[in-house]
Amino acid sequence: MRIPLLRLVPCLLLPGWFAACSLPSAPSLRPALVTTVPVRFLLTFDDGPSGAATDNSTSLILDTLARNRWQNDIKAIFFVQTRNHNGGGTDIGRQLLERMQREGHLLALHTALWRGHVDHTYLPLAELDRMLEDGAEDIRRISGAAPRFIRPPYWHYNATTLARYEAHGFRLLLDDITIRDGKVRGITANPRARGRIRAELNKVAQRIQDAAIPQVSGYIPLVMTMHDTNPTTARDLENYLGMLIEEAQQAGLTVPLQPFIAPVAEVIRVASVRAQRPVLEQAMHVLAYR
Repeated sequence: MRIPLLRLVPCLLLPGWFAACSLPSAPSLRPALVTTVPVRFLLTFDDGPSGAATDNSTSLILDTLARNRWQNDIKAIFFVQTRNHNGGGTDIGRQLLERMQREGHLLALHTALWRGHVDHTYLPLAELDRMLEDGAEDIRRISGAAPRFIRPPYWHYNATTLARYEAHGFRLLLDDITIRDGKVRGITANPRARGRIRAELNKVAQRIQDAAIPQVSGYIPLVMTMHDTNPTTARDLENYLGMLIEEAQQAGLTVPLQPFIAPVAEVIRVASVRAQRPVLEQAMHVLAYR
C-alpha cells in the first residue's frame, strides 16, 4: 500500500506525532467456524456470599446479573459458604442467600463451616458428614428443596469425599472456563482476564471438535467459574460477560442472541447433564488458582 508523502512528513518531523501515526490495519480474518451448534454460558460463583456491610461484592454481582447490556435476568449457580463467620454466617450474608433464592438463582454448596474455606479432603469423615448435613439443611431452609450440586473449596476432592458427596445427594459440578479470580487478599485486579478467557475458549473449541461436551436442547452449555467475594470481579462482571461473547466468536464458536442460560429450571437441567462423576484415577483434582 502506498501512503501519500504529506501524510508521512508530520509523523517524521514533529516530536510526539510518530506514536499517533500508524499504517491502516489489515482487515481481521474471520475465524474458522468450529460448529454451527450455538454455545451458551452457565455462570457459577464460588465462595460467597460476602458479609461486607458496604460495597458488598455479592450484592453488586446480583445487580449486574439482573441488568446489564448483554442480557438481563441471567441466572447463576452460587456455590455458597452457608456458615462462614464473615459471609453466610452473618446477617448480611443470610440476607444475600435469601436474595439469591428470591431472584431465581440456584443455591449449591461450597462448605458449611464457621471457620470457612476448609479443604474437605482434610476433614475427618464424621466432620465432613456433619458439614454436608448442615449445608444441605441451611440451603433447604432457604430454598425449600435439598441442594443438588457441590463444588469443594480449592477444588480438592478424592475418592472418599466424592463418595460422601454422593451419599448425601450431591453431584460434583466443575467447569470449562475460569478467569482465576479466586484470590481476594491484596491485589484483586485481573488484567489478564481476557487472555485467560481466550485460552480457555480455545481449549473448549478443541473439546467441541472432539465431541467431548454434550449438547442440551440444541446448544452446547459451557460452565464458567468466578468468585463473588472478589471486588474486582463484581466491578468488572459486565465487561467479563462481553469478553466471553467476543472471545467465543473469535474461537469459531456460534453465540446466540441470548448467550447466558436462564431460567433456573434450565440451569438445573444443564448442571445435571454436566455434573458427571470424575474418573477416580484422577480424583485429586487440584487447580491452584480457583
